[in-house]
Amino acid sequence: MSDRDYLPLSATLVKTLTDKLYEKRKAAALEIEKMVRELIAVQNYEQIERICKILSEHFVLSQNGNFRRGGLIGIAALAIACGREAQRFKSYLVPPVLQCFLDNDPKVRYYACESLYNIAKVLRTITLSYFNEIFDCLSKLVCDLEPTVKSGAELCDRLLKDIVIETCTQFEVIAFIPLLRERIYVRNAFTRQFIVSWVSLLTSVPEFDMVQYLPEIMDGLFHILGDPNPEIRKSCEILFSEFLTILKTSQVQPDMFEDMTRILIQNSQSSDDLIQYTALHWLREFLNMPKCHQVLLPHSAGLLSAVLPCFSYEDDNRQNILFTFVDFVFFLFFIFTAKEINSILRQLIKNESTKKSNESNAIHNLPDMTITKMVEVLKTQIQSGASPSRIIALGWVHHLFECLQDQMASHIDVLFPTLFRVLSDPSDEAVLLVLQVFALISTSNRTNTDRNYNDYFTKFIIVLMDLFRTDRSLLEARGSFIIRQLCMLLSPEDIYKTLSETLANEPDTNFASIMVKILSSILLTSTELHDLRIKLKNLQTIESADLFVCLYKTWCHNPVALVALCFLSQNYDHACTLVQLFAEIEVTVDFLIEIDKLVQLLESPIFTYLRLALLDVENNQTLIRALCGLLMLLPGKTDAFHVLRRRLECVPNFIDKFTSIDKRLANLSINSKEKETINDPRKNINFDELQQYYLSIQNRHIDLKKQRYRYAPTSDVRRNRQTSTRYLDKMTMSAPKSPLPQFVCQVCGNFLQQDSSLETIDDQMTKPIASSTTICDESYNELQQGGSDGTIVIRKTLGRKRLSQSSLDSANGFALVPHDVNKDLEQKSMREYRNDINIHEKLYDFLSEQYTFDHPLCQECTDTLLDKLDVDLQMATHELTSYKKLLEQLNSSTNVQPENYEKLKQELIELDEEEKRIKDELLKLEQENQRLQNESEQLKKDEQSLEEEEIRYLRDYNEQKRLLFEAEDEQKSIDNQTKHARAQYEKLSKTNAFNAAFHIWHQEHFGTINGFRLGRLPSINVEWSEINAGLGQAALLLNSLAKRIDLQFIKYKIIPLGSHSYIEDLNERKNGKFVQLPLYTGRRHLTWDNQFNKALIAFLDCVNQFKLAIESKNQRFCLPYKMNEKKKGVITDSNGYQFHVSYQVGSQEEWTKALKYMLTNLKWGLTWITSQLPDDMTTSNAIPTTSSPTVTSPR
Repeated sequence: MSDRDYLPLSATLVKTLTDKLYEKRKAAALEIEKMVRELIAVQNYEQIERICKILSEHFVLSQNGNFRRGGLIGIAALAIACGREAQRFKSYLVPPVLQCFLDNDPKVRYYACESLYNIAKVLRTITLSYFNEIFDCLSKLVCDLEPTVKSGAELCDRLLKDIVIETCTQFEVIAFIPLLRERIYVRNAFTRQFIVSWVSLLTSVPEFDMVQYLPEIMDGLFHILGDPNPEIRKSCEILFSEFLTILKTSQVQPDMFEDMTRILIQNSQSSDDLIQYTALHWLREFLNMPKCHQVLLPHSAGLLSAVLPCFSYEDDNRQNILFTFVDFVFFLFFIFTAKEINSILRQLIKNESTKKSNESNAIHNLPDMTITKMVEVLKTQIQSGASPSRIIALGWVHHLFECLQDQMASHIDVLFPTLFRVLSDPSDEAVLLVLQVFALISTSNRTNTDRNYNDYFTKFIIVLMDLFRTDRSLLEARGSFIIRQLCMLLSPEDIYKTLSETLANEPDTNFASIMVKILSSILLTSTELHDLRIKLKNLQTIESADLFVCLYKTWCHNPVALVALCFLSQNYDHACTLVQLFAEIEVTVDFLIEIDKLVQLLESPIFTYLRLALLDVENNQTLIRALCGLLMLLPGKTDAFHVLRRRLECVPNFIDKFTSIDKRLANLSINSKEKETINDPRKNINFDELQQYYLSIQNRHIDLKKQRYRYAPTSDVRRNRQTSTRYLDKMTMSAPKSPLPQFVCQVCGNFLQQDSSLETIDDQMTKPIASSTTICDESYNELQQGGSDGTIVIRKTLGRKRLSQSSLDSANGFALVPHDVNKDLEQKSMREYRNDINIHEKLYDFLSEQYTFDHPLCQECTDTLLDKLDVDLQMATHELTSYKKLLEQLNSSTNVQPENYEKLKQELIELDEEEKRIKDELLKLEQENQRLQNESEQLKKDEQSLEEEEIRYLRDYNEQKRLLFEAEDEQKSIDNQTKHARAQYEKLSKTNAFNAAFHIWHQEHFGTINGFRLGRLPSINVEWSEINAGLGQAALLLNSLAKRIDLQFIKYKIIPLGSHSYIEDLNERKNGKFVQLPLYTGRRHLTWDNQFNKALIAFLDCVNQFKLAIESKNQRFCLPYKMNEKKKGVITDSNGYQFHVSYQVGSQEEWTKALKYMLTNLKWGLTWITSQLPDDMTTSNAIPTTSSPTVTSPR
């Protein structure tokens, strides 16, 4: 550009403005400022606008760095010169400067900050029209790597904050919020600190009402709260506290609470402890606000998802990181907050259910969708949560069913499987809660009024039995506990009746027997079933008789439990019959143990009535017989045997009664005929039919036991080995008698009746078989003595090479040799017999090798196998026919005519040429591919070198960044120390030495100075040491005040020495020294202590001199109590009464008042002296309020 284009700026000015040296540029800026001031004086705004345009377009926006620096300083000088008129040119001042904020040159960025600072100081309010742009630029500059740029940005930031506070009514917060919402998610620590400071500033100004915009920035503030920098976290935490305080006292729209609740629920599940605790704390405060209840209830599911995992932290790994006391206290607050939220939310649900029941037409805040979400949250927590959270979730399920039965009815099927899995939980509390929930479910929404429970009760019992059947460990560990708790929650009669009906159709008789044993134990021992035992004992109603019959049919699975049931119901006749039927039962160890337990129960208080019934020998002969039968079953050396025997020995005339049993039976028949006339529900019980049912059940047990013991081939070799010995005894009982070894069919497992012709087979006949077979590594049989009847088990294992891999894992069966073979072994040596067995095995092994199935086979399995082979043969024949037809069709279709040969030959030549061409193209492509691969490898090497260089650069950058952070931290530390020192200095500067050192007040009737009482009363004997100390403090105060106003006392000189202070009388000498008047004494009787009284009079005179000295400076100053110059030692109150400061016997009250008035005068004098101190020193104690006239201190 030519020099004319820069007019009115001269060429010299332009050159100086763009110089490299800052001093020259500054001189040029001062010249521009002078020029603009002259133009302003003549109101030549056009020239000023031209200068603005030149500086902004040709300097600030120039590509030359020196031009940009000169333009920035020139614009700042122009703005300063314009003053108030700068607003005319704001479009030329602010936008160009903002463009330089992001310049690559750090010096340009710094000068841009400096220029904006000067422009903003001039424009003030006008700057707010560019607030969003300025804020965006400053948020980027505060994290600049150049310290000077960062400091310049901070200066602009502080000025901008001052402008916003000064002109708060003109600042548009609503226009700023979108930018704040965008920038608040920045991760840079300096930018986050910058944003938090602005939000804190806007929050502190009530006119901005930042609370209404809180939902838009709350999520971003939570992100800042998770910053690793502790200072940022602390600032953000304080900001959250301020917002919460404002929310509690302000009127906020409910929809705002709803938006904030969503954000809080989302952040309450954060992995950061502080974020999670803050969100939970806010939710707790919201729940404590009644106005938020209606808004928060629809978010109950979200609240549960936030709170429930918190209870698991007691067992979580977070406990392992609680090393400090602060962490432990924080953890306690965390758990307490979660528990309080849980408690309040439960109460809100309860209140909502109460309102729903009381007001049928009311609008409720718990829709079905909310309940569904709550159920899903609870279900997830029960399935995958830790034990404490699972227990709380179960408590919530119970609470919902208790408060909202109608709405929860549709969710029963969803929760049913989940709740059942909890029955296996190791926590008893969790199991108990599940049972309580099932109890509520069973009693809710009954469709049948004739029953106490709904259909879910029966379903629950059935599923519970299935669970016990599949999980025997649960049955052993928790079965008794679960049933007892159910009996406490529901009716024991209904529980036992339903269980009996369910077990009556149980196909697994072993499981049914175990369940009956558990149920019988609970029935006979549990206190919860006392009423049920009484009902079964008496059988006075038809319902009780029906219950007995129902239990009887199920108790048939366990004979001992059935006898116990008969004992309980006093059906001794039938019990005797059942004991006699024990002779047909296999007596096992478990059976004897159950009898042993029954005997122990008979000695318990439950069967007291049974033991007393033994006294009525004539009418209870069957009871005695039943007990004798049990005695006969027990081994003679057991404790139960001796206990029962001693009990029977206690029966009166036991031996005699037994000898005449026929006679007793006759009497029993007579008594039974008499009972028939009585209406006894027992007569409705058909015991003969029940006995037949019992026998059928026992036969069923025997049949199922036989089926379990019967051997069947299986591929599980380990199970075969474990069970074969156990089944051996049972199988040998039914094995046919034969002199030959008895082999088992390899398909069905039945015994084979071998043909007698096999006896003629010898070793010579099997040699060809042995030579042709491919069986390798055969291991032959070993005779093992199995069973108690001498049956020999012969195991057979085939070679590994002949068998498939699956066969290697399976058993190959065994042969049974009957016990009659022992007779043959006596006539035939064991070696020969063993050879016979080997011969048969070789034959079967050979046959098994020739076919795909193992031998030997029974007749039925052979027929079945032949049928299958016939079917396979037919299918193979059909396939062969189909293949032949297809082959014929192919042969017929491939006949080519001679005239087509040339055409096909030409096509073949063309195809060969096409193939050659394609091969050439393929070769070129392969070469191109090779070249590209080489280039790719070279690029990878270059990339790797660049990455290494980048890593080195980043390492250097990080090192420099670390040094920068250390320097900044050191600078912040120095700043903090300076702030602390300045605060201490200001605190000490505001402290008044006189008020701090001498505190004059009163305590009842006494005047006090620094807590020491002056005076004595007949009722309060103040120690002289305290009085002496108080007089010493008063002497020190008066002496200090006199020095403050340069007062020299006439005739006296005060020497403050604490409790031994004194006054020198300058008019009297003794031994060449001034007479000392002590302001202390220790005598009990002061009638002759004239020196102490003289000292008090002299001290009061000094106070009077101090008063006169002040009055000479301020004529309006006066003390509340007058001191007479003529009458030494006398002080007068406002009513004219005179009090003497000298101590006299019998006038202690007057002396005390005189000292109190004297201290009051000193206090007034101290106040006047304090008012004369410099302005930066103030007093912390006001003038004491009395009825006397106040003192007007001069200013």
